Amino acid sequence: MSAVAFDGTEVLLTEERWKHIVLRHPELEDKLSLVVNAVASPDEVYLDAGGAFHVLKRLSNEVSDYLVVIYFKEHGEGYIRTAY
Repeated sequence: MSAVAFDGTEVLLTEERWKHIVLRHPELEDKLSLVVNAVASPDEVYLDAGGAFHVLKRLSNEVSDYLVVIYFKEHGEGYIRTAY
């Protein structure tokens, strides 16, 4: 699966990565569309020292209710590393 990120980069979510995400964060099992939407239309974006993008999507008005998706860019394409 892929999505076009907020900055126009195509970001891929492989089956292996999705299995990793769901294994470690089973609450996201039925939230694939939210993960893709967070990449395409985040509420906040941070770039860490290693070059990975942390995109945040607010799920409610509570301070702790954010979906976080982390992806990195390599050779012009993005790859989702994890989400929580």
